[in-house]
This record gives sequence, structure tokens and C-alpha cells, in this order.
Amino acid sequence: MAGCTIPAAAGLGLTIERHRELERMMAWKRTTKRAVRWALACAVPLLGGTGACFPERDELDGSCEIIPNTVLDCRATGYGDELQRAGLVAYACTGSARPDLDATMSEGVPSGLMCADKGTLDTGEETYCCTEEPVSCAYDPTQECEVGSVGYECWGNNRPESLNPALTCGNGTSERGLYHYCCTGRPEPSPCVESTTGRCDTQLIGFLCSGEQRPRGEDYGPNRSRADYYYPICSIGTVAPNPEFTNYCCYMTLRIPVGATCVQHRSVPGCEPGRFGFACYGPDTPEDDFPPMDCPDPGFPGKSAEGYDAKLYCCDFT
Repeated sequence: MAGCTIPAAAGLGLTIERHRELERMMAWKRTTKRAVRWALACAVPLLGGTGACFPERDELDGSCEIIPNTVLDCRATGYGDELQRAGLVAYACTGSARPDLDATMSEGVPSGLMCADKGTLDTGEETYCCTEEPVSCAYDPTQECEVGSVGYECWGNNRPESLNPALTCGNGTSERGLYHYCCTGRPEPSPCVESTTGRCDTQLIGFLCSGEQRPRGEDYGPNRSRADYYYPICSIGTVAPNPEFTNYCCYMTLRIPVGATCVQHRSVPGCEPGRFGFACYGPDTPEDDFPPMDCPDPGFPGKSAEGYDAKLYCCDFT
């Protein structure tokens, strides 16, 4: 899943700056929502108390207990798809209880157990595989995640999967020095995987995707601790030997530069598979915003993928 950001195709803006403005507005709304829920919990520390503050919660109607690994196997897949012990503890919970609800915040750093949901037992109890000790992340029920995923607020550059390998999370979004993730312990298989079948340049990363899907930042792999900083700029797809799949060669760029006006465009007319299409809303060229790109032909008027007037380019990675 894409996580909690506004999709570029939402039809709500004409430029990248407008998209950024909308993302800032949504971030402000999320921050305001958290602030209201934190206000009461933070009152005591602000008045001189010693406790740390975190969103208050309704009174729980259940409880959690540790269960043996014979009931819930909390081993995680390691290299070579072999199950290995990952230092996770199995829990079973009744009612609305979760093992990670006792999160705290100290000097701007969240702390709490990080848990992966693992489904329901025959008894009706919800199960979780959680870290043995608190980590620098905290369960955040105020985040707006898709059904089946929950929010975590983290400090530092380590992705949640590096702390709890039973989790799968989308790309993180940064806000006030913290990172917000939507995570699940029961992920759907990603439609895109890293692949060497596309014969990409050694400086590019190959992906094999099913259907109309295209690579996303989180497909870069949970073992890449800085995956949240990467946003793939991918070539026009090449049909794989199995026509149900498409090969892409991707340039794992950092975030779009501030002030940039060019975005990738998967359907630039006449842009052959293996090359890179762009739509530019302002005076920039793709070479200005993404230096590894070489655009030998001048841009021409057209429509962006979102349907707005733009100058279109077909470029090569150099």
C-alpha cells in the first residue's frame, strides 16, 4: 500500500508545489487531531508532573497475555525464506486490548512495544507477535491507514521492519522530526519484486511487476533502513517473457527536489520501453530536477498523467 500520502492522481492540484501544499494541509490536520487527543494526557507533565504524555484511550474491555510459540509461531522469514527466531513474543488479547497500548513519549522520542497482528484464534482472541522490549516507535491509533493496517510513530531512520520483522509497512511520512507508518502483520504479496531479468544498467534497480502495477518506494526492501527516503523514477515498462508481467528499471532518487516541477509520466507518446517519460509543469527540464537524466529531444506540449497541461519529455539514464 502507498501509505498515508495524497496520491498525485487525486486531481487536486496543478503543480508539484500544489501537491506539497495539500500534503502539508493534511499533515496539519493529522497533527491537530493528535494535539486534541494529547491535550489532556500532556496536562500533568506540563504542570510539572513526571509522567510522559501520549494519546488517552477509552477504558479497555479486555486484556492480553503471553502465549507459547506452539500456539502462535512468531519466527520470521530470514534470508533464503527460512524461518528464524526474531526475538518476538506471542500474545493473545480479548476485547479491544492490544499489547502495545502502553506507549510513552519522552523528550520527543516515542517508546513502546511494536506488534504485528496475526489473526484470530478459535477462542476469538486476537493474536500478536511483539518485540520483547520497548523500541523507539509507538502505536498511534490517530493515523489514517487502510483497513488491515495500523499506525506507528517512530524516531530515527530505522524502518519498523528492522525492529519487528513480522511487520510490513508502507513508505513513511515525516512530520516534526518523527516518521509515521501504516503497518500490517498480514500483508498482501507485493505486486512488484526486485528482479535481474530486466537487464538494467548497473546503476539502476530492476523490478518485475504484475498487471498495471508500478514499483513503489517500499518495494525497495525492508532491509534498506533508509527506504523511506527513496522514490523510484522508473522507465517505460518492458513486457516480460510472461506477458502478465512487466520489467522496469528504476532510478532510486531521493525526494523530489524543492521547487522541482517535473514528475515521471508513464505514457509519453513515442517514448519507447526502457526510456524515461516526464511531464513538466514549469520552466524546469528533467535534466534540471534529476541530473542523471539526459533528454536529447526538446519537450513538446501535452497532458500529464493527471490530465493537466505540461511539457512532455522522453529521456535516458546516463
